[in-house]
Amino acid sequence: MIGSWFATDYDETPVVLDGLPLEVTGGQSGGVAIVDQVVRGRQIVGRITGDYGAVGLKWSGAGQAVRVSVLVHLDEMGTRWWSDRVRPSRLAPELPRLVLVRAQGKLRGAAVLARRQGLRKAGGAKVTVEFDLPAEDLDANGLLMVELAEPPRPEWLAGRVAARAALGVRIDKISVRPKPANATPLELPGGSGCDLAVVTPDAPETFRLQVTPVTPPPPLPVSPTHKWSRKKPARAGFKALRIARRAGNRVLAEVNKARPADGFGVHATALLTGVPVELEIVKRGAATLTLRRPPGVEGPILIGLNPADRGLSCRIQPGTGR
Repeated sequence: MIGSWFATDYDETPVVLDGLPLEVTGGQSGGVAIVDQVVRGRQIVGRITGDYGAVGLKWSGAGQAVRVSVLVHLDEMGTRWWSDRVRPSRLAPELPRLVLVRAQGKLRGAAVLARRQGLRKAGGAKVTVEFDLPAEDLDANGLLMVELAEPPRPEWLAGRVAARAALGVRIDKISVRPKPANATPLELPGGSGCDLAVVTPDAPETFRLQVTPVTPPPPLPVSPTHKWSRKKPARAGFKALRIARRAGNRVLAEVNKARPADGFGVHATALLTGVPVELEIVKRGAATLTLRRPPGVEGPILIGLNPADRGLSCRIQPGTGR
């Protein structure tokens, strides 16, 4: 009661989201109770402004197991934000992003975001990270915390993913629904668009890595910093140069499609601990590897082609091991 003495006309009653399924697609929703290094959006939950970002939903559904989906998105504005703050070299190619997805303080999944390259511009990269939360992870306060964070960076990953990977990435949507009574396997992600992929914790013990050609990205656009480069003639010239480089990359990729090296292998790292993982090669095929992960590895596993090749894309599929 003491706290009520300090109430003012500007105080707002907290909004508590109720019922399932629950879908939050805007940061202006009253149920979005907390944001940390996130700019709220109207048609998206928010955009990360730092090296990590967290969103807290006030929800009255504690006491039951749920399945949570987080849609993360890397778009043109996100890459502009990143390049304006990190200031990469004008010749440095655009690198994919690798972000961890945490909930209730624990690692739940990860996403590799590599934008698809076109003749004139690149498209966005969207990944839905799904995970199950047991009832005991949701306390009586009903606060669901979702965070995008920086990943561990083993030596083999140097130069293959962007620094400050979460900066500028969007959280488009957070969905919560009851966990299915017959726990269905979580859907495996599609092609990554680069030579990296994430093996989800619920993926089969034996899985197949399929490798396909992809157009490698050109250097990112960098906002002008000098007075002369801000003038329209200079900016038009920079734009024409970017379009020419992008079209050239696309034509070269179509004419001379990349292929995995003979006897190619993979690096693997557990994203929960940052330690290497030895994956057993069960079978080799044309641009495919059937792999088996060792028992006892918790959390998602990041794998990357060895040797690296920016012209290849990875996709995880179920494998039989035969």
